[in-house]
Order: sequence, then structure tokens, then C-alpha cells
Amino acid sequence: MRGSPVTGLTALAVVGTALIASPAQAADPTVLYVDRASSSCSDTGSGSQTQPFCTIGAAAKATTAGTVVKIASGTYPEQVTVTQSGTKDSPITFEGIGATAPDLPDLGGPTAGFVVDGQHDVVIRKVGVEETAAGAAFDIRNSSAVLLDSVSVYKSTGVGIRFSGATDAKVTGSTLSTIGPAVTADAATTGLTVTSSRFSGWETTSIPGIKIAGSGTKVVDNDISQYNGAAVEIGPGAVGTTVVNNEIETSQGRGVVNRSATGTAITNNDVKTWCGDGIRVEGASSDVSVQNNVVNKSYDPDALDCDEPAGVAIGIYGDARQDTIVDYNNTYAYASAYSWDGARMDLAAFRTASGQAAHDRNTWDDLDRQDSANSAAPGYPSTDRSGTARADNPNVADAGAGPVTYADRGNWEIIGYPVAELDASLDLGAGVVTADASGSKPGWYPLTSYRFDFGDGTVVTQSTPVATHSYGNPGTYQVTVRVSGADDRAREIGLRVTVLRRISTVGLLARSNLKYVAPVLDQTLGLRADHYGVDSVDKFDVADAGGGKIALYSRSAQGYVNVQKSGDVYAGDPSLSAESQLTSIRNGDGSISLRAGTDTYLSTSGYGGILQAKGTTISRFEQFHLVNVTDSNRTLKARANARYVTASNTAASPLIANATGIGVAQKYDLVDLGNSQWAIFARANNRFVTATNAGTLPLINTNVVPGTWEKFTRITNSDGSLSLRSVGNSRYVTADNAGASPLITKHTAITSWDQYTLG
Repeated sequence: MRGSPVTGLTALAVVGTALIASPAQAADPTVLYVDRASSSCSDTGSGSQTQPFCTIGAAAKATTAGTVVKIASGTYPEQVTVTQSGTKDSPITFEGIGATAPDLPDLGGPTAGFVVDGQHDVVIRKVGVEETAAGAAFDIRNSSAVLLDSVSVYKSTGVGIRFSGATDAKVTGSTLSTIGPAVTADAATTGLTVTSSRFSGWETTSIPGIKIAGSGTKVVDNDISQYNGAAVEIGPGAVGTTVVNNEIETSQGRGVVNRSATGTAITNNDVKTWCGDGIRVEGASSDVSVQNNVVNKSYDPDALDCDEPAGVAIGIYGDARQDTIVDYNNTYAYASAYSWDGARMDLAAFRTASGQAAHDRNTWDDLDRQDSANSAAPGYPSTDRSGTARADNPNVADAGAGPVTYADRGNWEIIGYPVAELDASLDLGAGVVTADASGSKPGWYPLTSYRFDFGDGTVVTQSTPVATHSYGNPGTYQVTVRVSGADDRAREIGLRVTVLRRISTVGLLARSNLKYVAPVLDQTLGLRADHYGVDSVDKFDVADAGGGKIALYSRSAQGYVNVQKSGDVYAGDPSLSAESQLTSIRNGDGSISLRAGTDTYLSTSGYGGILQAKGTTISRFEQFHLVNVTDSNRTLKARANARYVTASNTAASPLIANATGIGVAQKYDLVDLGNSQWAIFARANNRFVTATNAGTLPLINTNVVPGTWEKFTRITNSDGSLSLRSVGNSRYVTADNAGASPLITKHTAITSWDQYTLG
């Protein structure tokens, strides 16, 4: 046993769906149809699909062994009495045509429901009953082999399902929400099974959820909650009842109560109560076993108003103390966890008083469930409620008993499955996706295999967690990884990636504050215009999204700029939504605006320059400059004196070629304004360079909006040097006086004073 707790455990606590099928039907059974909404329905007709019965009762009278009655959705205000029987191989079946609620047919009204009296081999499937006020919604009397499969009862003040003198009946996959009891079985009922169903009360009266008085009843794999009497009550005269693998929770009521019943096995249940006892064995109960349960008695007098005294997790009362077995349970209680004939006590005192509970644990920790159950306990299930077989955690010492010493307590077996994680990054220039499963975590055993499926027919299985793949065509693909441990247990996860053709790589300069947009990497990958200069954080690939639209891919966030329908904008998703495909609009001043698929514009109008897509008109908040990365952080070295052009960080002095080294003051971003016109954005103070006073004064970095006198034409000379001509006066930017004087738009022809090396 290792000292550290196990990580990456997956608790399989899903309600089981192992429904026992109805007996096989004979070939070509007779099918009758019921549809009260059909204009051609008739209770005196043939019950065909073209002329269905109007009522279920009329169809019931026409059944013989093997008949299937298919009932269309709708509400049927009737009580149906089944007067015919099927056979083991050819039962009579009543079946709703709809797949699930609310499409299933309902029998509605104070006396609505099904009555099966003195019959056998009858199946009722996918049919509901609502608001029955008297009797029972499903009343099974003196009948055998009756299967209620996926039935429902809603807001019944009577009994949901009542068995009287029934033999080998079964309720499975059903949902009951009742004001009265959900299921009752009288003393003459034998061999009843209630499994894989959900029962919930309305907490209005002190009635039980399931009340058993017969023999050989199995209550297995159910979810039972909020009954103020008890979730399960086994009454006097009941014999051989099994209550196993259930999930039980009540507020005012009790969990499981054995009231003078004999031979009851209460095993591997999860029980949570607030006020009443979790498990209570009382009166003349005999030969009762309470083992492998997890009971949480959560009463807090400050949180819930309970009648005093509050219950305990496990209580044994009266003559039941003589032979009730209590062992291998986990209990946790706000106050005392146990009661011995009304004396409340802790685990140690209970052991002393009762001689029981030698292997009980007082704990809430799921780790203490593991590998510690008694597999020889009466009613012990070989699988948990989801059908998962028992599994041995190699990191926990086996502390159980019986033939399987590693079974878990409670209704679910903890399995150490691996946890699969997957990230993806894209190189849009090469069309390559890198799938990274490094965040995956092992279960009980180390990870040994990673199977990557790239969604285009390419599958790669390897022992390392990172794989790359080059796609031949643009598109959106589903990438999955299946991670497996040395024990072959595996988990899979997938994500979508969109591979597009890269057009360029840019920085997104906001007109509103002359700062670059960058991901807010510490705040769920939103974006904000708060960055100075283009660097590794604020680079975006511009990609061709087709149809004249583009997409922006953040290199630092490793995902597309994605627009939500709410107008929020994030970066980090490797797939592109339709809302995130952008239309680029060139404005008259050379800036661009980006209209999302939501018909709103990207805008920096959010708090602190947060990027949103909520603008419906174009203002300075919806205007940007796309600055190519290759045009950012450039230097201008004058050929006149081999010195770098310098801008003042306060704009107190004009530009001049006087620096021998490079700092922020010597760096510029060249901003494409369209029509072969450019602006020069000084990094020294994040302002545009302007030809002052219509070009008659030196250049200075003062303007926030590029107009005519901030626009220049780039000219590449034959020797590779760069010259800049002012759009305002068609004169070249001159390092005047051989660079000794500030830059000014002066010459009409290019000389060495008008040439610069672009660095």
C-alpha cells in the first residue's frame, strides 16, 4: 500500500440500465393501435394503423397472447383493465409509441391508471399516469410475470404502483414522482423486483417511498429521494428482502427501515439523511444484515429544522438487537453516528455495547470505501449499480472479507481510470496541427499509449503524448486522443481544429488608445488593447476563412479570436465558429474595421480596452490598424550620416538622425493605410509622425490619427535603400544638412540625404 492518495479516479455512479427484456415474442405478433387524436379512430373498428382505437381499454379487450398494443402520445382519461393473459414466450404488451417524455402517452385523471387483475405475462412499457387521486396508478392484483418497463407516475396522491398477491413481477427503468407511496407490495406478493428506477417524493406527508410486506423482494440499483416516512420500509411479515446498490437521500424522513421483518439484507447502499435515521432496524426484526453501506447523517440544527431528537446513521432497536449483523459500513454523522436501543453513541461505544461493527469506519472520505467490503455479506452484488465489476486498486491494501477482498463499500466501485486531456496548436503557414495530451493523468497504472485520430483518416498510436500532423486541405477536423494505462483502462477526449491558409501575421493596433490588442492570459483568455509594441504576446495570424472573410489566430493564446453570440470575445479555441469569421472594411482614413458574423464590429469600448463585438456603428473604438509583423519594430538609418533616426519620447523635439545605437526611441512601426500609403508610428511615445505645418517644419511624432500630413509613400531604390515621400507635398523626407539637422519633407528628387536603410 502506498502512502499517497490515488489521483485520477473516476467514480462511476450512474444509474444502471441493465433492464431485463420482456420474454421473446412469437413470430408476427398481432399489433393494435390506439390514437385518440386520430380523426379516424373508432372503438368498434379493427385497431389498425389507419383506423386505430380511440381508447386503450377498447384495445385491451381485443388482445390475445402475443398482442402488442401501440399507444400514440396524448392524454387518455381512462382506467384500463387488462382482462387477458399472455404466455411466457408471447406476452401481451402495451407500449407507448413516443421515445421519451413528453411524447409518451399518459393516462390522466383522478381514477386513471392500469389494472391487471388475475392475469399473467403482461408487459406495460413507456406509458405514464398523472395525478391519480385514489387507488393506484398501476394496480397489479393476483397476477404473475407482469413487467412494468419505463413507466412513469407523476403527482399521484394514491399509490404509484401497488402489488397485491403478485408473483414474479418486475418494475424497471421507471420514474415516479408521487405524493403518496411510490411502490407497495402486500404480504401475499412474492418474488417482486424493483430495479434501475427513480423515485421521488414531495415531502408533504409521512409516507414511505417503497413499502414491502411480501417475501423475496429485491430493491436494487434505484435512486430514491425525499419521502418523509422512509425511502424503503420493510414491514412485519416480510421475508428475504434484499435492498442493494441503491442511492437514497431524504431530508425529514429515514433511509431504510426494517420493521419486524425477517431475513433482510441491506447491502452496498449509499444513504444520506438529514433528520431521520439512515438505516433503522427495529421491533421483532430477525436475521437482518446491514453491511457494506455508506451512510451520511448530515443533520445540522442550524441548517435544517428537524424534529428532536435527530436520527443517527445506523440504529438498532428492541428485539432486533439479538441477531442483527452490522459490519463493514462507513458512517459519518453531524453528532452521534449510532444508536443501540435509543442510546446514542459513537462507533467505539457502539462496538462495546453491541459487539458489532468491528470493521465499520467513521469517515466521509471516498478513499475509505475502497477495497474494504465484505463480499460474503448477504445480498452482496458482484457489480456496482452501473454494472461495473469489482476492481482492485493496487495503491490500497485489501481490507475486505469473503472471496473478493477488494470490493468497495457503497453502491459504486471506484475505478482508477486515466484522465484524458488534449490541447492543440496550429501552424497556419504549414497547415500543421500539434496535438498535445501532456496534461493527461494516469489512473491506477502509468500511461503507456496515446492514440491520436486527426479526423482525416490519419491515426497515430505512440508512447509519447505529443503528435503533429499536416493537413492537405483547409477545413475543420475532429481530433481525438485515447490514453491508456498499463492495465488497458482508457479514456478518450476530442476537440475540433480549424485549419486555414495564413495570409499574413500582424499586430492589431487600436485607434481608441493607440495600444496593441493582446490576450489577457491570466483572465480566461479575453483580449484587451493594453500592449505597447508588437512582440510574441500580441501577434495574430490573418487567415483566409473563405467567402471573402478572414479569421484572426492568436499565436500566444494558441487559438482563434472567437466571437460569442453574447458579444464577448475570447482567444484560445483551435476551432473557428461562424460568428468569428470577420469581414475587413477599409475606412476612409486608412484604418480598418472588422465586422463579425454577428453583424457587430470588434470594438475596444469595453472596460480598460477589453475587446468586444458589440458595436453596431463605426467610431474610433471600432477602428484598427493591422500592422504586419515584418513592418514592426523597424529602424531608419540615414545614409547621409549612418546614424539612426531618433524620436523624442515627449515629442518635445523633432526627428533627427543622431543615434549610433538602437533603443525604443529609434524604433518605428510602419502602418499600411492602403493605396500604397503608409504612416510612421513612433515607439518612443506611440504617436504618428507628421510633416508639421504642411511640411515646412521638421517631422515630429505628435499625432494620434493619420491624416494627409501623416501619410507617406514608400520607395525602394535600386541600391535597396528606402525613401519616403510625403503625400501632403510630394517631397521626400530629408535628413537635412547631411543629418545634422532634423528630418523635413524638403527635396523634390532623391539624394543621399533622402535615403535610409530600413532595419
